[in-house]
Amino acid sequence: MKGKVREFSQEINEISLEFSKIYNQALEAERRGLDQIAGIGFRKSLEFLVKDYLINFKSKEKESIEGKLLGKCITEDVSDENVKEIAKRAVWLGNDETHYIRKWEGKDIKDLKILIDLTLYWIQSEILTNKLVANMN
Repeated sequence: MKGKVREFSQEINEISLEFSKIYNQALEAERRGLDQIAGIGFRKSLEFLVKDYLINFKSKEKESIEGKLLGKCITEDVSDENVKEIAKRAVWLGNDETHYIRKWEGKDIKDLKILIDLTLYWIQSEILTNKLVANMN
């Protein structure tokens, strides 16, 4: 990649290295002005983040999660309300990047990236909280 690579926390990399790879490819597409495919890449990165979070951190059954639509994974398998509410909205905007008709006029790729950042924040917060609580019992 030509542009600067975004580094993610150890906690995020531990649950999904593919997320980081896909996100950075989407970021490079955005830098190159490939606005019609960058959003699709960010949406794909979100899917890997959420599904890997469910499989690798929440110990959900891999085959079940892999075969399920992302929206269903969020509503049925994500228990943390912050992750659920923000990731759901990120999917809405991400889907706008992949479909012919946009449902969320006035929202764009910048909003999608903010929602992905918030999803990252809440997932990382949950992971760190669990680690600290377990280590301080």
